[in-house]
Amino acid sequence: MEPGRSGCFANHGAGMKLPWWIRRLVSGPDPIQDELAFHLEALQQERREAGDTDAQAARYARIKLGSPPAIAGEVFARDPYHRMENLVRHFQLAFRSLGRQNGGSHVLAISILALGIGLSVSMFSLVRAVVWTPLPFPDQDRVHLVWKTDLQTRSELVGELAYPELNDLRSANDIIAYAALLPASPYGNGRSLQVEGGDPIQVESCPATPDFFRVLGVEPALGRNFVDSDEGPRAKPVVILSHRVWREQLSGRTDAVGQFVRLNGIGYTVIGVMGPEVDFPRGVGLWMPMPTETRRGMTWLQALVRTRTGVSRETLHQAASRTFQLQIADHPEVYSVTQRAVVTPVADYWTGSSKPLLLVSLFASLLLLLSSCASAGNLFLSRALTRRREIATRLSLGSPRTRILAQFAAEGLVAAILATAAGSLLALFIIRLLVRWAPEDIPRIGAAGLDLSALAFAVGAAVFAAVACSVGPALLLRGQKLDGMLRDGGARMAGSRGQGRMQSAFLVTQSALTVAILATGFLLFLSYRAMLRTDTGFAHRDALTVNVAMRGPGVTPETRRRFYFDLLERLRRSPAITNVAAVLLRPLEGPIGWDTEYSFGYEAGQRDPNLLTKANFEVTTPGYFETVGTPLLRGRDFLETDDESATKVAIISQSLARRIRKDGREPIGQQIHSFGALRQIVGVVADARYRGIVRVADDVYVPYRQVSVPTNYVVLRGNVPVAELIALLRTTLREVDPTQVMASEATIGQLIDRDAARNRFVVSLLGLFAGGAILLAAAGVHSVIRESLAVRAREMAVRIALGAGRARLTAQAAGRALSWVTAGVAAGLGLAAAIGQAITGLLYHVPPMAPRALLSAALFVLVVAALACLVPAWLAAGRDPRESLQSS
Repeated sequence: MEPGRSGCFANHGAGMKLPWWIRRLVSGPDPIQDELAFHLEALQQERREAGDTDAQAARYARIKLGSPPAIAGEVFARDPYHRMENLVRHFQLAFRSLGRQNGGSHVLAISILALGIGLSVSMFSLVRAVVWTPLPFPDQDRVHLVWKTDLQTRSELVGELAYPELNDLRSANDIIAYAALLPASPYGNGRSLQVEGGDPIQVESCPATPDFFRVLGVEPALGRNFVDSDEGPRAKPVVILSHRVWREQLSGRTDAVGQFVRLNGIGYTVIGVMGPEVDFPRGVGLWMPMPTETRRGMTWLQALVRTRTGVSRETLHQAASRTFQLQIADHPEVYSVTQRAVVTPVADYWTGSSKPLLLVSLFASLLLLLSSCASAGNLFLSRALTRRREIATRLSLGSPRTRILAQFAAEGLVAAILATAAGSLLALFIIRLLVRWAPEDIPRIGAAGLDLSALAFAVGAAVFAAVACSVGPALLLRGQKLDGMLRDGGARMAGSRGQGRMQSAFLVTQSALTVAILATGFLLFLSYRAMLRTDTGFAHRDALTVNVAMRGPGVTPETRRRFYFDLLERLRRSPAITNVAAVLLRPLEGPIGWDTEYSFGYEAGQRDPNLLTKANFEVTTPGYFETVGTPLLRGRDFLETDDESATKVAIISQSLARRIRKDGREPIGQQIHSFGALRQIVGVVADARYRGIVRVADDVYVPYRQVSVPTNYVVLRGNVPVAELIALLRTTLREVDPTQVMASEATIGQLIDRDAARNRFVVSLLGLFAGGAILLAAAGVHSVIRESLAVRAREMAVRIALGAGRARLTAQAAGRALSWVTAGVAAGLGLAAAIGQAITGLLYHVPPMAPRALLSAALFVLVVAALACLVPAWLAAGRDPRESLQSS
C-alpha cells in the first residue's frame, strides 16, 4: 500500500466530506470504483511480490477485499448526504400517498387531528389568558385577600371585616409587609363624577386605605401614590384616576395631576393616574382614601395583604386565624365564637368561578385531543393493513424493516404537520368566536390569542399525534415473519392477534374518552337546566332596574327619602308606567350584600347573641314585590305610613316563616329582632334569590322610611319598550334633581341570564366538544370496520358464494368491533364517574353520578358505533362475490 493509506477507503471514509454526486463531478465517473480498483491492484501486487501467479494474486485480492458492489453500497449508505436524501425521499412518498387511490384515509386522519388540535389549542389559549397569565402585580403569589366565614351561619359564604380590624392584622402579624382595606362588595360604590365643563356621569369607585397600591406593588403612571396624611377627617379630598377615566373624561391630558373634579358634588384633587394595566377591582374608575371608622360592628370591608418574602398562604391563614381568635376574646360582644379566617390568593379572587369552569373545559378538550389521536392512529393502522402486499414485497426484496418503519413515521409526521397547520388556523377562528361568545364578566378573555405558547402547545400536540399515527404500523411489523406475510397475500398478517389487539386498544380508548366527554357535558347540562328551572322568586323578567343612588353634599336620610318619594310619585303619574319601586340592592347583584343577624321575639334569652344566624337584608319602598313579581303569600305590603313614628315592621321570606311554624306559631304578628330593632312581622313573601341563582338565603325586608340605609336601585315596569322606560326615567330624574345620575340599566331577565352566563358558556363549549367526540368516534369505528372488510374481502366473497346469509355475515363483521366499543363504554363510565366526583362543586341539584347522564352518554356512543359498524358491514355483505374475487 502507498504511504499515508492506513486502511481501506481512508480517503472516502474520513477525508471525503462532500456529497457523492459532487465527488463524482470532481473525481471522475465513479470515485468509489476508482478507490476499489486501486486497493485491488495493491493487494494483487503484494501477492505477486510474494511469488503468487497473477490468477492466485487476483483470487486472493478479491477474497481479502470482499464484494465491490457491497462495499460501494455500504460506503454510499454511510454518507450523511445520502441519509438526508433518503429522508427527503420518505417525505416525498408520504406526500404522494395523500393522492393515491386509498389516500382518503390519510386525509380523514388529518381532518380528525386538525379538529382535535384546533379545539384543544383554542381552549388552551383561553385558559392561559384568563387563568395562567400573571396579574400585573409583582410577586402576585404574596398578595392575598383575608375574609371571614361563620360556621354557625353559611360557611360557604365569606363575611366582611370592620375598619379597626386592619390594625389587628398589622399588629399581630409580623409576616405581613403591607395591608390595606377595600370594600368587600364590588358594587354599590358608584360616584357622580363631573369634570369642568362636562356633564356628571356615574363611575365605580374603590375607597381604600393608603397602602392599597403598595400591597399590589404598583405606582401611578402620573402623579403620586396615597400617603398616610391623605387619610382622616381633616385630610384634603384627593383621588387617583384609572387610565380609562383619565383618557375618556380628561382627554388624556398630561397636566391632569392637580386638576379638580367633583365627586357627588364635592371637589377632589387629582393626585395620580394609574397605568392601563391596573384594573383592580375590575371595572373601577377611581380610587380615593377610605373614611376612618372606629366601630367594630360596621363590617363591609375585606383586607388585602402582601406577605413578606417566603411566607406561604398556609402560614398567613394560621396567623389570621390567631388574630380573629384574639378578637373574640377581646370583644365577645361583637364577634361570633364560630368565625374563621378565609385567605384567598389574589389570582383566585380575580378569576372567581371562571377558573374551575374553564379548567373543566380545557380537560374536556384534552380528552378530545386524545380521542382524535386514537382515531387517527387507528386509521393509519388500518391503512397499513391494506398495504400488506406492498410491505411483504419490499421485505422479500431485501428492504430493511427500519426503512419501512421510517416511511410510516414520515407519513405520520406529515399528517401531524398538516393537521397542526390546519388546526392552528381553526383555533384562530374558534378563539375569535369564543371571545365574542363569552360572558363579559370573564376577566381578560379578550386577550386570548394564538401566541407563541399556544403554538408551542400545538407543536406538542403534533408530536403526540405523529407518535400515535406511527405506533400502530410499527407494532404491526414487529415480530412478523416474511413467510407468514407472503402467505395468502398477507391475509394472516391482516388477521393476526397483534393487529386485532392494537385495533381493539384504539377502539376501547376512543370509546372510553368519548363517553367521558359526553357524560361530563350531560352532567353540566343537567345542572344548567336545573339552574334555569329554579324559581328565582322574580316572575317579572321585564322589570327594569336602574342604579339611582342619591349622592351629593349634605345628603341626609330625610332628604334621600324625600328624593325617592318625589321620583317615584312622578313616575307613577306617567301612563307608560305600570309599577315602580325602589330597593337597597337589586336581585342577583352578586354573592356579597347586606346581612343582618336576626332572632325571633319568642326566643328572647334562649339563644347566645354571638351565635345568631344571618339573613339577606333588603330595604324597599311600597309596591316593590308587585313590581318584581315576588308573590305576597300572607299579610300585607309596606305602606308610606310605615315611617319612623309608626310601629317598626318587617316582611320575611317563606323559609323564615317555615321556621316559625316549625316552632308551632304563626308568622304574622310575631316579632323579629333585626338590624338593631324589634320589628313586627306583617307579611310573608316567596323565597327569592338575591345573591345568585344557586345561593339560597333567608330574606328580611324593612320599609325605607324606618331605616337610614339608602335605597340604591329604582325598579319599574311599563307598557312601552325598555329603551323608552330608560328615557322616561332619565327625564324624570332631571326634573327632580338635575345633579343626580343613573347607571347600570338591566332588566330582571338580563340579571338572571348574566348570573347563569358562565355556566351557559361552559355547557356550550362541552356541547361543541361532545359533538366533535361523536364525529371522531363514528369516523374511527367506521374506518376500522371498513378497512377490516377490505382486508377480508376475499374471505367474505367465498363465504357469500358458499351461501352464507347476509344478516349473519353483517353481524359477524360488526360484532367484534362492537364488543370492543362496549368494553370502552364500560371503561368510559368509570372515568366519567371519577370526573363527576371531581366537579361536584360545579353541579347544582345534580349528583356527580347521575344515572341519566351516564346512561345517556353510554347509549349514545353505542348507537353511533352500531350505525358506523352495521352500514358498511351490510353493504359489504351484499356485494357480488365475483367482483370481490376478481379485485382481490
